[in-house]
Amino acid sequence: MKKNDRLELIRKIVQENKITTQGELVKLLQNEGLKATQATVSRDINEIGITKVPTEDGSYIYGLSTAPRRVGGTSVVTRRLLRVDRQHAFMNIVVQPGTSRLIKKILLDEYKHLIFSVIADDDTLFLVAQSELAAIELQGQIIKWVEE
Repeated sequence: MKKNDRLELIRKIVQENKITTQGELVKLLQNEGLKATQATVSRDINEIGITKVPTEDGSYIYGLSTAPRRVGGTSVVTRRLLRVDRQHAFMNIVVQPGTSRLIKKILLDEYKHLIFSVIADDDTLFLVAQSELAAIELQGQIIKWVEE
């Protein structure tokens, strides 16, 4: 199966099922005849922009981002930013659970020239800027996102 077909199948499965883990998604893909590793699924989730979204009972499931990335200059996704701390060239960014990978992608798309590396888990990003000045600029941009 080609990559684009796999990505489309993942979108379809996520839209039609309540999936709480990547392991569940891997099993559903296998049920569709596609053998995929958790690592591949993780990369695909990041590329598609799938995030964990809250359900009515307070749990989280995987869902597609339906909002445009920018609306009137304000990033819809960045409304999920909770805190931004900086020390020298290091930044710790706390976000709502399930949104860190999408925010990581946006940061890399828009500010790659300022970023040395960024690591994301479920609700936190650890970012190393190219320099302390780059970190100051990034922090300012992120704060502007929140204030817009």
